[in-house]
Formats: sequence, structure tokens, C-alpha cells
Amino acid sequence: MTAGGGPVAAQSYSFGVPDLKMQVYVQPDASVKIVYDITFNNYGSPIDIVDIGVPHSHYSISNMSASINGVSLRDIRKSEYVNPGVEVHLGDQAIPRGSSGTLHFEFSMPDLVFQDTTNKDLASLQITPTWFDRDLVRGTSNIQLAIYMLEGIHPDEVLYQDVPFTTKVLYQGRAVAVWQWPQGTATQAYRVGVSFPQRGMTRVVKMTLIQLTNKWLADNPTTRLILGATAMIMFTVLFFRFSGGTGFSVFTILGGGLLVLLFISPLSALIAPVIIAPLVVLNESSLKKKRRTYLPAIAQVEGGGIKRGLTAPEAGVLIEMPLNKVLTLVLFGLLEKGIIEVTKDEPLTVQVTPDYRVLHDATLTTEKARIQRRRQVAQAKGTIIHSYEDGYLTLIEQHHGKPVRDIDFSKPTETLIKVTAAKMKGFDLSDTQEYYRRVIDRAMEQASSLGEVEAREQYLDKYLPWVMMNDNYPTVLTHRGYNYWPVWARGPRLAGAAGAAPKVSGPAIGGRTRAGDVAASFAGWAESTMGSMAAAIMPGSLNLPGVKGGFVDLSGADKVTGDIFTALAKSSGGSGGGGGCACAGCACACACAGGGR
Repeated sequence: MTAGGGPVAAQSYSFGVPDLKMQVYVQPDASVKIVYDITFNNYGSPIDIVDIGVPHSHYSISNMSASINGVSLRDIRKSEYVNPGVEVHLGDQAIPRGSSGTLHFEFSMPDLVFQDTTNKDLASLQITPTWFDRDLVRGTSNIQLAIYMLEGIHPDEVLYQDVPFTTKVLYQGRAVAVWQWPQGTATQAYRVGVSFPQRGMTRVVKMTLIQLTNKWLADNPTTRLILGATAMIMFTVLFFRFSGGTGFSVFTILGGGLLVLLFISPLSALIAPVIIAPLVVLNESSLKKKRRTYLPAIAQVEGGGIKRGLTAPEAGVLIEMPLNKVLTLVLFGLLEKGIIEVTKDEPLTVQVTPDYRVLHDATLTTEKARIQRRRQVAQAKGTIIHSYEDGYLTLIEQHHGKPVRDIDFSKPTETLIKVTAAKMKGFDLSDTQEYYRRVIDRAMEQASSLGEVEAREQYLDKYLPWVMMNDNYPTVLTHRGYNYWPVWARGPRLAGAAGAAPKVSGPAIGGRTRAGDVAASFAGWAESTMGSMAAAIMPGSLNLPGVKGGFVDLSGADKVTGDIFTALAKSSGGSGGGGGCACAGCACACACAGGGR
């Protein structure tokens, strides 16, 4: 009988183990002699084979002996169910239903006494008695385990590891460490360990920290499984984040290789997460920086000259300003032209002014007709609607009364970016970017140099978008008690929306800037508005050519793999378990689960 399920269930094994005694004798050459006396009370099918787990696979059946009730047994084989382990065939001494029998089994195991890693003068031994399938065993067991040291070692020199001794005695010149579990269970692994002086030892097994770690992981499959699963999850995240969700075929190959490595090398389960974790952090940090870039590949010509005449939002796209700031420039531009108006300032809510509303006009049946109508109205009013602004106006009209931060402006923003990229064809990108950075800096410098309130206000009325593209624009809009409000925010329009007094540019009491002035100013309101839209549009949500979520596009590899399998498809169409060690600590040597079969 074994701890396995198939043959056991078929023969209805059921037994008790009232007594399980294990004696371990330390030998000078780092081996041990192990002696079992296991009593079985049989309640089921006859017990004809007993499986015994051994500490490791380097055993020799030639030094094993067994008997049942004093009758010698000679048929001992490698177990088919317990690994590592052996099976003892009882033959004509099988234990029938309703009877009892005591199996005596002894053998030697090499390389079980190790150098103690906590003290170079000590040796270390860890051991676990064999155990049985919990579905087969009835009742409790009196489990006794005794480890006999070499002669000349005093009991006081013997130290326990993790599990305290039941007692220590001196027996026939040998110190003996004893553990006993009177109400134990023969279905549980009881691991114990001792450290003792190396006196009398001619050899101990020495292991490096790496070897010890590898052995510990091999003896702790649950921990190894958790670490391995963690490594695979992190590798999966790393790969697909790095490749932007492409390259499944490549992942299959690399992931399969990692699985094989984790299977054949216990230590890799610990090393892999340690290596992969910082790569995940580095990749995520790099992706966070990359999200700030969204400009697609541009058919530029080095030395092709500077592209002038771009609007502030287009220039913002060209130098890849944060998209929430670009969106703010678009909206403020539409507000300045009177095409949209503010209905609520906190949170910012806007609506298309009546003259530009086209969605509910039954005579305008196509998008082209609606765009043309807006163009005609704008021309009559002496202003202009840029091609990229149409999409924003349509969304605002569709979502009447909805705060700007809650409207998905991804599509019109894609259009803005593509329009800007198309305008750069034949021009020098880097020279043009540098040109608009200088324009922004000059606008800021000029505004800062104007000390007269009236002169500064006139300048800002004309060049506000370019000034706001500078990171330090609040210092110009609110300075030495001066609070600037744009034309579209003065008077009843914004004030009426908020139910407050009209906003007027001018000096504040005291002639100096205070924190409260900034918070209550247009600069403070604009900063708050831009911040609220920070997550409204992310580069990863944009469908732009040449702009991917990761760093490498492996979709080509997926296509090649798909083509190969398609070709192959067309071509073909034309034609168990005993138990495991669970040891940790200095040095591990478990006698793993066995059982009657």
C-alpha cells in the first residue's frame, strides 16, 4: 500500500499505526544508520507491500534489511509510488484484515551529516520520519524518534534546531536526543534537527550558501512553486509591457524556456524574481517617461527650414507638451473666439454658443455640411475655425452640460496631432521645435518686462496662449498684487456661470502677491483646471502611427508565426505520489513519506 490514490482505493486499504519508532545512528563518515519499527493494525485489504520514504535518492538496496514479526523479508525494491523511497514486499507474511504486525526495517544512508552553517565547529543533521496517506490511516500514533550521537559527546553539547527535545539521555556511552509525540499522527511530517560537536567525525558534508539554498528549495516544493509562479507573472508583465502587448509567439518561446529552467533548477525560482523585479521597475519607470511622448514619425527634412504659422496648440503638440495642457490651450482658444462659453467654472463646463450649434439642425444631414455651416458663421463673425477644432466642438455639443474633464477628447486630439505632423512634412523638426521654444520664452520675457498694468494686460490679451505654454506663466498673470483675467472670463460670462462677482484684471490691496491672491486668480483657476484634466487624455489611448505602448513592436514575429502555422495547416489538410521532504535550516535530510500499500 502507498500514499498514492489509484491502487489504494481499488483495494480498500485501511489501517492504524499505533506505534512508529525511528532510531538514527550518526556514523563518522557523515552517513547514518536508520532503524524503523512500525506497528500496523489492519482494518481493510491485506497489507502485502509497505512503502518507506528515504532521505534522498543515493541509497543502496543492498544494505537494507527487513522483517515482519521477526520473519525475514528479502524482496525490497525501488518504490513505484514514493520518490525517493523503497517498497518492502511482505509475501506470505502479508497482514490480513483484523490482524496486527510490526515491520522492522533498517538501512544506511550516506551524506546526511552536514557542516553547521551557524558554527564551524558543529555538525548538523535534520531528519523526518516516514508518513502515510491521511485517507488510509485511522486513529492516533505514538511516534518516537531518537538520534544517537558518536561516543564521547555529552548530552549537554547537543543542541536542537527549531523543535525542542522531549529529553536527552546518555545510553551505552552515546548521547541520545529524543522526541516523542504520544498523540501524534502517522500522516504528518515531523521534521527535527540537531547540532553537535564534530569530535569523532572523519567527514561532514560541506555546502556553500548557494548549494544549501538550492537544496532547501528542492526540499520545499510549495515555496518553490510560489516563487516560480511569481517569477512567471512578473516576466509576463515585463514582456508585454515592454513589447506593447505584441509578440505572443516570442513570449511563448521565452516563457517556455523560463518554465523549463524553473523546473530543472530549484535555485532559479529564487534568482528569477530577484532579477526580473528590478527590470519591471525600470521598465515601468521608462514607460512613465515615454508616456509623455506622443508625436508620431514625421517625414521631415533635415535643413528643410522652420515651419512657421502654427497655432499655440499645434506648437504645444510639436514640442510634446502634456496633453492636458494642449487640451486647455484648445479650449481657451475657442473661448477667446466666442465659439464656446463657460457655464460652470468648477469643474470647468462649457457649451457651444447658439450660433455655432449644428447637431439639431435637420437640414444638415452630413458631418461635412455641419462643418461648413460652422465655417460660414465664423467667417461672418470675423474669426476662423481650425480643422482640428471641429472634433472638439462636436463632442462638446454632444455632451451638453458635462464637465470637460469627463469628456473623452482622444479622437479630436489624435486629429490635432496628425494635422500637426502633416504640416511638418518637408520641414526640419528639431529646428522648428527650437524655434517655438524660443517664441514661448520670448513671450514670457516680454510679458514679465511690462510693468504697467494696462500695457501688460494688452499684451496678455493678445499673446496669452504663448505665455501659458511657459511653465512659469502664473508669475506673470499674478504678480505684485496684479491679477490678470482674459477677456472671455471678464464681466458676466464666467462670473454669471459661477454666481460670483465679475472678474476684473487689476491690482490687489497691498501691492504684493499673496498665496490667497494666486488661488483666487485666473492663474490659480487655470492651474487647477489643467490639473483636473491630467488623466483625460493619455498617449497610450491614442491610435497614432509609430506610437506604441512599449519599446519594441513584435507584431511582425506574430504574423510570421501565424503564416507558418497557416501553411502547415494547409499542408496537413492535403495529406503519483508518496510524499515530499519539507526541511529547512542548516542541512536537510528527510525520510520522506511512505506507507503501506
